[in-house]
Amino acid sequence: MANPQMTAARFLSRSLEDEQRRFTQEAELLAEHAARIAANPPTGKRTASGDLTRLIQEAALLLKRAVTIEAGSEAIGLMGVETATTEK
Repeated sequence: MANPQMTAARFLSRSLEDEQRRFTQEAELLAEHAARIAANPPTGKRTASGDLTRLIQEAALLLKRAVTIEAGSEAIGLMGVETATTEK
C-alpha cells in the first residue's frame, strides 16, 4: 500500500507547480499592463489614480498567490520531515 503522506506530498507538489506557472503568467501580464499604462498616460475618463488602483489590486492578488505557494512549499517540506521521522 502506498504511503498516504507521500501521495499527498506529490499531489501538493504538482498543484504548486501549476500555481507557480500561473503566478509567472500573471506577473508577466501585470508587468505588461504597467508598461501599457506608462506608455499611454490617462486621458478622458481614465485617471492615473484609477490605473494605479487597478495595478495595486492586481499586485495584491499576486502577493496572496505568492504566500499560498510559499505555504504549500513549507507544507511539502514538513510532510517530508514527518515521513522521514515516522519511517525510522
